Amino acid sequence: MLTERDLTEVAEGVFELRLPIPFEDGLVNVFLFVDGDEADLLDCGMNSDESVAEIKTALAALGAKRLRKLVVTHIHPDHYGAAGSLAGEGLADLYIHRLEVPLVHPRYVELEQLVKEVRTYLLVNGVPADDAEVLSNSQRALSTLVKTAEASVQLDGAESLLMGRRLLRVEWTPGHSPGHICLYDQQEKLLFAGDHMLPDLSPNIGLHPQSTPDPLHEYLDGLRRLAAYEPKLILPSHGRPFTDAPARVKVLEAHHVRRLEQIVAIVGRASEKSGWDVALELWGPRQQLYEKRLALQEALAHLQALAVDDRVKKSVTPESVRWTPV
Repeated sequence: MLTERDLTEVAEGVFELRLPIPFEDGLVNVFLFVDGDEADLLDCGMNSDESVAEIKTALAALGAKRLRKLVVTHIHPDHYGAAGSLAGEGLADLYIHRLEVPLVHPRYVELEQLVKEVRTYLLVNGVPADDAEVLSNSQRALSTLVKTAEASVQLDGAESLLMGRRLLRVEWTPGHSPGHICLYDQQEKLLFAGDHMLPDLSPNIGLHPQSTPDPLHEYLDGLRRLAAYEPKLILPSHGRPFTDAPARVKVLEAHHVRRLEQIVAIVGRASEKSGWDVALELWGPRQQLYEKRLALQEALAHLQALAVDDRVKKSVTPESVRWTPV
């Protein structure tokens, strides 16, 4: 049931709604922009009866009779999951970056080809066959939390979007997902940061079959670009609003620099390593297999950045990907 704690005015005419999800900190922040009896929504949570009902209750509480526009920062289930319940013919128009669009169908509708690609990716990066079988099928469970919708508008970045009564600039910030976007209010210096800039954690930056080829460099470049705007308030998808983007970005940069140095040292101690070897040595034998998959993706993103910078060597065959000292 919606409470005052769940719906908060964070700027004039902009309301944060905290929706339940089964991971992260248990909540995802979505944002309603009110314009008279219409409203626009940034992200939409998962496709659960409870979550969709909370959005509709919030719209009613704000006096909005129609949801006009749904803008999605990226297609992860906690941001895109309820799109098909809120957008489509006779409903809101869905706006999403064009690099996210081709990821939707293989991830949430026809999974077999992606499952096959993920299994191969896991095996060549050193994951044992039994674990690779389990992990390659883990996407099936996530697909039950998502109801897909066709995009009405495919974004490139740099567009001006009217959200409620505010004109916001679309900032393309790949890394966490290829078509991740943030929205920036240039007049009031408000940054709606999605998962790109979080107050307490670094989002998972992973190299995998649906990622871009060098996600870590892209992620860090996006952070620096947004920090240069010096926004007065950052409104993230997880955690609480915060200030001082340049200071937060310095912390995140330092975190990834430390991780890069750790990985250089790990690779330097052996003639060759798989990505799985590096992930297990870096993070230890985690109990949950799914956490190991995220650790592998993160390790590979850092290894790839190091290879791009010629700090480690990457060797590939049909059977394996291996990393060696320079």
